[in-house]
Amino acid sequence: MADVHRLPDERQVLQEASEWIARLGADDVTAEDRASFEVWRSSHPLHGRAFDDLMGTWNRFARGRSLVRAVAFGQSMNDTTSRVVAERALAQSRWRRATWAAVAIGVLSVLSWLAYIHPIPVGTYVTAIGEHATVSLPDGSTLELDSESRATVDFSKTYRVVHLEHGEAFFEVTHDVQRPFWVVGGGSWVRAVGTAFDVNLGPTGMRVTVSEGTVKLGRVAPLLEHIPFDEALLTDAPAISVLTAGHEADVDGNAVDIRPLTSAQLARAVSWRAGTLYFEDQPLSEVVEELSRYTPLHLVIVGERLRKLPVAGTFEANPKGVEAFLAMLDQGLGLNVHRKADEVVIEPATGTAP
Repeated sequence: MADVHRLPDERQVLQEASEWIARLGADDVTAEDRASFEVWRSSHPLHGRAFDDLMGTWNRFARGRSLVRAVAFGQSMNDTTSRVVAERALAQSRWRRATWAAVAIGVLSVLSWLAYIHPIPVGTYVTAIGEHATVSLPDGSTLELDSESRATVDFSKTYRVVHLEHGEAFFEVTHDVQRPFWVVGGGSWVRAVGTAFDVNLGPTGMRVTVSEGTVKLGRVAPLLEHIPFDEALLTDAPAISVLTAGHEADVDGNAVDIRPLTSAQLARAVSWRAGTLYFEDQPLSEVVEELSRYTPLHLVIVGERLRKLPVAGTFEANPKGVEAFLAMLDQGLGLNVHRKADEVVIEPATGTAP
């Protein structure tokens, strides 16, 4: 089973970055402090980006420009300053930290007001091939990203939205009737107020599987899909259909194919969360499409008849599982599996028509 890798919590990273800004700005900063900071900064790409963002944010505020994302910065600098002042006894250092705290309190007051009237972007989350990440969102909801997926989260006082750019994600949404939860991607949207559902973006559209509660499905103009969210774009948009727990829908344009799922089928549909993929008499083309997300190899099927070949099996949701699948095709089904660098060509058995 694939190891589960969790993306760093963005709020925690911002907290740590602001603490480092306060520490490095103190008059008694030591060489050891700076060395520790470099270790922290290089331990994950998000650390350096968060630190640079907050430093830029602070500098812009100092020049009188509005800030949004620095709310966490002001608060954590206040907390950090108070703690360090209590720990260290140097009078000059106390005076410096008290000054930082006073400034931070002012920043927090101004930015809290700005945050109320402006959206606060939470961030973009990306998983690599074979990686699985769980992200805790500010409202208590949970976002789980499957292999090779990318999602941008954007929350405000009036809406919650996730732009799923590619891949698959499972959402457990905290109930909030006043602030609907939107998932936008593949030219479609899903709207919920408190439920659990899976969204999988394929080449032709969106597949939605509902585990709990009810969601609505609709369409969004492609040109509007990737711009910053505005609830006015979708508030009055008519729903194509309503999907309840235990149902799955494929959305392709305005066409929606809805089907009920047994408990076993529902479990299989989201089995990637446990690191396993189940296939039951599915066309080889669909299996290859799904498994392609778990390997850097480019899988190619030769012949339309072979693409429709029914396939069943259980595989790990990682590159090792893809290798087991290819071995099954080669040794179990007698197909010709040829490797050419990073490409794998799957052909009918010798003497068989494509």
